[in-house]
Formats: sequence, C-alpha cells, structure tokens
Amino acid sequence: MTTIAAIQGDSWAVIAYDSRITEDSRAFTLPNISGKVAQNGPYLLGAAGDLRAINLLHHTFKPPAPSPSMRGARLNEFISSKFIPALKTCFDDAQYGEKGAQDSSVIAVVNGTVYEIGSNYEWCHDQRGIYAIGTGGTYALGALYESNDGRRKKTLTTARSSLKSALAIASLLDVNTGGNIHVVTQKFETS
Repeated sequence: MTTIAAIQGDSWAVIAYDSRITEDSRAFTLPNISGKVAQNGPYLLGAAGDLRAINLLHHTFKPPAPSPSMRGARLNEFISSKFIPALKTCFDDAQYGEKGAQDSSVIAVVNGTVYEIGSNYEWCHDQRGIYAIGTGGTYALGALYESNDGRRKKTLTTARSSLKSALAIASLLDVNTGGNIHVVTQKFETS
C-alpha cells in the first residue's frame, strides 16, 4: 500500500513517503493535506498497512509530548511507557486491529529521533539510522543501503536526496507505491 522511508542523523531525522494508496483494486492519490505522514504535536507520524491507521494518526490520536530536550535512554523510556500505551489505546478505542495487535507498521519521529513501530507495538532503532516500511519498503531500504554504502548519511541535504531516489526506485518496482514523493525534516533543537 505504501512506502515510507527515513534516515536518522545526529540532530535531525528526514522522512519521505509516496502519495498512492490502493484499496479494492483501485489506486488513489492522497492530497498533500491528508498524506501518509502527519505532523501531530511534536511528532511526525506515518503508517504503512491499513489506511485506517493513517486516518487515526492524523485525526484521532492525541500523543503525549516528551520534554523538548529529551533524547537517548530517557526518550526511549518515554516512548515505551507513555507513547506506545497511548497509541495502543487510540487504536483499541477505535476498534482497529485485534486485541494486543494492529495491522500496520508505524514510523514515529520525535525530538529528531526515528522509531519504527511494529504491529505488536514493539519499536526499534537501526544502528545505521536507515528505515523503510510498506510494500515498497524493501526496495527503498535496498536503495538506501546502496547509496549509503550501509552507513548513515552525514548531511541533511544528502539524506533528502537519498530518500527521494529510494522512493523513486520503490515507485518503479512496487505497484502500490507511486504518485508524488514528499520529504519532511525534523531537527532536534538543543537548548
């Protein structure tokens, strides 16, 4: 249904996504205002899987906000103890998914940090700072590894360029990925 990819930098994160969704053998192109990634409070939130998850992340979910200076172990603890339970409650209250699981993968960016969240609400970080989800995710991930030689991009400009290229490749190889490619950046502002 989609491709969402992200690169984690030292004090920033960049996320890119396509605008095509497929439902019942029909392709739709989402307008910019209702894209697959939404700014929701201090978060950039995107989902791959069911459109219902995107709808909830955009219009229903009220995520708890961490301190703007929170990073590292403290932010990980916050995501585990506050954000994930709130996300699960939102999905459960909306009767999305089965008890204890849902049907989508989520990428959440907060304080310049990327979290890839699976259907059982587990999250992970990638040592190289490279992420991709959705039906075209493996194509995008391969393109990012090739363009990065398996390493994290050092600059915001090269990360944005790599993500655009990766999404373009995913669009060529995955019928569920296409339309406009959007790129959004979140920087961690140190006080």
